[in-house]
Amino acid sequence: MGLRNRSFSVSMSLLFTLLTVIAFTALVTPVFAQMHDDKAVVRSILEKNGLKDVSINDITELSRDGRVIVLNLNKRGIDGVGLSVFPTDIFKLTALRGLFLKGNALREIPDEIGTLTDLIELNLADNIDLGKLPPGIGNLRNLKKLDIRYCGLTDLPPEIGNLKNLEYLQMWGNGFIELPYNITELTGLKELYLKNNKLTKIPYDMIRMDNLKYIDVQLNYLCNLLPEVEAWLLSRDRRYKDHQYCDNVKK
Repeated sequence: MGLRNRSFSVSMSLLFTLLTVIAFTALVTPVFAQMHDDKAVVRSILEKNGLKDVSINDITELSRDGRVIVLNLNKRGIDGVGLSVFPTDIFKLTALRGLFLKGNALREIPDEIGTLTDLIELNLADNIDLGKLPPGIGNLRNLKKLDIRYCGLTDLPPEIGNLKNLEYLQMWGNGFIELPYNITELTGLKELYLKNNKLTKIPYDMIRMDNLKYIDVQLNYLCNLLPEVEAWLLSRDRRYKDHQYCDNVKK
């Protein structure tokens, strides 16, 4: 009788262990499946945008575990075919570190861009009708390089000041008349490119941005600056005064 009870106990123990393993596998398997499904997401993006002939390998870079860490949807990268709507499936690529959308025809960037918190580089350049950036961009706390040249911008969202790790900010060819003060909150900024805007002044506190070693402000209207600001600009770009539209600016 004792032997039978022990056999029953062992059988029940094995059954319990088996059920536990099955339950754990059921929970874990979808997670691992999702981790390695990034290529399917990219394929969906291409198909939805009429780009079925584009090779996934040509526009992505993968990590060792199969995650897409770079997605290049630059217009040239996809054989000259431009995107007019931001592909929201991109937000499923949660391991992205580099996202390149240069030269398309995007008119809006969804606020959910802020969910891609691993992004280190974001290139939105040459989307000339973009007009504005969403507040969610301030959630990209790991971002080091932001390229927003020729995007029809005249202002930045206040949340841009949250990008404390940003080192390179390219804003050539927009319509800025003055810079928002929160740009002085980008304490990690090393290089700032503002060429060919409509700037008539810059925030005074920029001269306290110790890490900012280079600033390009040529082809603007920076003609009547405070002496301290002018001296600071000259220390970063000696030629800045030679390339300003000052002929029609009142002194």
